[in-house]
Amino acid sequence: MATPKVLVFSVGLNFYDKIYDRCMASHQRYAERQAYDYVLVNQPRWASLIESVWLKIPLLLAALKAGYDWVFFVDADCEVRAFTPRVETLAVPGKSLYFGQGFSGNINSGVIIAQNTPKARAFFQEIFNAAQTEVPEMDWGENGHIIHFCKGNENVQILDKRWNNNADVNLDDYVRHYSGGGPMRALYKLAPGKQGLKFALIIRNKLMKLAGVPRQELIASLEQRVRACQGIYPGFFLSK
Repeated sequence: MATPKVLVFSVGLNFYDKIYDRCMASHQRYAERQAYDYVLVNQPRWASLIESVWLKIPLLLAALKAGYDWVFFVDADCEVRAFTPRVETLAVPGKSLYFGQGFSGNINSGVIIAQNTPKARAFFQEIFNAAQTEVPEMDWGENGHIIHFCKGNENVQILDKRWNNNADVNLDDYVRHYSGGGPMRALYKLAPGKQGLKFALIIRNKLMKLAGVPRQELIASLEQRVRACQGIYPGFFLSK
């Protein structure tokens, strides 16, 4: 049997790749250990908050359309541990969308693992098409849309919490998620000199909430960013 083609990727715009540099390094080490392709999207450098969190959706779709058998998206503030298994080991017959639940009890989109099937591609296309439409489960960024479209979706498999742990500081986890608002964030200690950068980004983000991309322009804005990524990150558009 041929070895599956797998892509691991993260989005680290707005200098989040610098704030969470140790997490970024763990993503790359994991990909190298497993002989997976790896892409860190950190250019073009600046983006609005809504663009930066939504960009994962069209890029996931692009990677699946490019022919990757599996795509593993991991947030910038996630640490992938040294003993994390291969994503193919998660395969469950009839399932191709794998999500974990966060400390809220809802699906958390900080870790998304997708096997390439028509249903998986249709799922991400449907979410992207609805990016400018409000859903009842409105949440931060794209997370509410993912929660909404996962409901009743028989193609969705809930992951063991070790794959996206943002709640249990004592868990022997695979992916430790230092997400904001949860108990794990305090465990991530910034490297020397990074505190000032983080403070500056907090101020910028507050301003960007007042002057971001209007929701009615989000799809066009994301499509423009994906076109830019075609030249910078060909790995999304031509699997090896």
